Amino acid sequence: MKQVTLSIPEDKYDFFMELMKSIDFVSVEDNPIPESHKTLVRERIKNSTRDEFKSWKEVKVSFKMK
Repeated sequence: MKQVTLSIPEDKYDFFMELMKSIDFVSVEDNPIPESHKTLVRERIKNSTRDEFKSWKEVKVSFKMK
């Protein structure tokens, strides 16, 4: 199965979703990020300093790749 990510203008979103839902072979998953999560992340970014950030190179070492 293939997945596609699309950017739809806000004013066309409702129409587009209705259209997609009407097609039998299309599976629609609408899982937007809750505003509370966005707010939390924005606050954490705002209250952090550059010294607290790590590069992806540093962080990926802590992951165990299987």
